[in-house]
Amino acid sequence: MPLICGHDAPAYGLPLCGNEETVTAAPVCEECFDAAEGAPVGGEVETTDLPSDAGRVIDVAPTRGGLLLLSEEGRILLWEAGARTCRELARGSVTVPDGSEPWCGREQTRRLHASRDGAFAAVVIDYGRHGEVYDLSSGAVTLTLENDGHHSDTVPFSLAFTEHDGRNVLLHRRQWSLIEAVDPATGEVLAAMPVEEESADWSGYFQGALHLSPGGTRIASDAWWWHPAGRPVAWNLGPWLTEGEGAWRTGNGWAALPPCEYYWNRPMAWLDEDRIVIGGLGEDEEEIVPGARVFDVSRVETDQWGHRNPVEVATFGGPEGAFFSADGLLFSAGAGGLDIWDPVAGARTGSVPGFVPTHHDALAGHLLAFDPARGAIRRWPTSGSRR
Repeated sequence: MPLICGHDAPAYGLPLCGNEETVTAAPVCEECFDAAEGAPVGGEVETTDLPSDAGRVIDVAPTRGGLLLLSEEGRILLWEAGARTCRELARGSVTVPDGSEPWCGREQTRRLHASRDGAFAAVVIDYGRHGEVYDLSSGAVTLTLENDGHHSDTVPFSLAFTEHDGRNVLLHRRQWSLIEAVDPATGEVLAAMPVEEESADWSGYFQGALHLSPGGTRIASDAWWWHPAGRPVAWNLGPWLTEGEGAWRTGNGWAALPPCEYYWNRPMAWLDEDRIVIGGLGEDEEEIVPGARVFDVSRVETDQWGHRNPVEVATFGGPEGAFFSADGLLFSAGAGGLDIWDPVAGARTGSVPGFVPTHHDALAGHLLAFDPARGAIRRWPTSGSRR
């Protein structure tokens, strides 16, 4: 199909409207797509080599006090802003089991998590069963984690740190379908999902990666259910952490997003405390195309089967790769770089070519691209997304 912009180039991006009396959309080249839908934005990408005394770093986690580094040998190191060296805070024993077989290409890998204040960290095996929690003031292991292993090779290790009533709380998958909240210092159980009830809304889900809303009022699990179909679920944290198990029966905002056959571990990010966006358009893994679906979990409709479904408020094509969000904007980290989207209008508003972030330092207002092969961190300020 010829390009409406008239250039001799491959079609790029989503079709755009032409200058016709009848409004239609047609393909254009990349240069014209950028001109109409968001050219490269400001904000310098800063590259910093990791400190040499860290050795080989395999993961990072932002905290208020600096960036935590996980070394190949299991050391957890604090790298403070501007420092040329790092300081060891703890040393763990979590390793990937020898001979582990990946399920559908999902390799078991170590992942580092941290509380926002930097008081606690956890190292877990994504697509595995084990992990440890550390008190970073002493380096002590405060909690050994192990889920029941039931299809644990299909999902990242379900874990997230949050805060409630002025204290740190660790959320993790205790059994395949159950998330519990514990005190990371002692392991004391603060709240747990009720043991499965066949007729309950929350039953039958294999809990996956946990995504905390910016203000920590809600949590979403990138879960799946049998046979299998990916179906993310979200619920309110406040009532649960305050009232405990009973909150699940009196109503805690539980909602399930639409299912997609064989498709989970998908891009996902909270835009604010009510709106969550998930990646991929389609109802089956084999037909998924790049795009985003935005749901308002504060507005729930009950379908003919009695399922509580959040209202879908926007759907648009284009975003792919990992999702991040700041200031109400959606950021998608595709292979060619970072794209910035207005999630209300569904329009791409800018890009940062060649910058593919892997982590979000929300406290510092940066997206981070961790390059373990080079031993470097690239930073870009999300404030640069508004021209």
